[in-house]
Amino acid sequence: MAVAATMNGSYWPKSKHLRKKQSPLAAPMMLKRHFFRIGPNMVGEVGFCDWRPWSERTELEGKNLPGVYFIARSKKKPDNYRVNNDFIIYIGETTGQTLADRLRQFNTSAFSERPGHSGGNTFRLTLLETTPLEHLWVSACPVDMGQPYTTAYIKHLERKLLWEYVCTWGKYPDCNRS
Repeated sequence: MAVAATMNGSYWPKSKHLRKKQSPLAAPMMLKRHFFRIGPNMVGEVGFCDWRPWSERTELEGKNLPGVYFIARSKKKPDNYRVNNDFIIYIGETTGQTLADRLRQFNTSAFSERPGHSGGNTFRLTLLETTPLEHLWVSACPVDMGQPYTTAYIKHLERKLLWEYVCTWGKYPDCNRS
């Protein structure tokens, strides 16, 4: 049985079929809402919007803001926002564009041969033939904290989610490279 060492010296199985519990490095992250504090007076809330079918991605809450987003492949609507689910195929972020623009770029790359989004290119090359459009879902976490907080938080959150996914599955989501 293959195992991986954790930071505290314990071990856990690498194979998802052998693993009974999640890595202690990646406690299940339920990210429907997250509260933050910047300085003594600024408190706010960010969170993932409800899962939408891919065909309704233009109707996402906060689509005109930058943020972090999940793309999932599932026959039915995902029921949570945990990164330890195998239906997540992409975890992405955008800081210099809106979520709507970045999702449009994913769509263009995924369903045509035009460049613009590496995750969309990977989807087209590896999953398009086996994924009906009605099995694609999207959820986003729009962020608006003012600069430099917005960019820093988005970068942090995307990397944290990728870390937790990798700790759970021993690999990146199918359409993420790194």
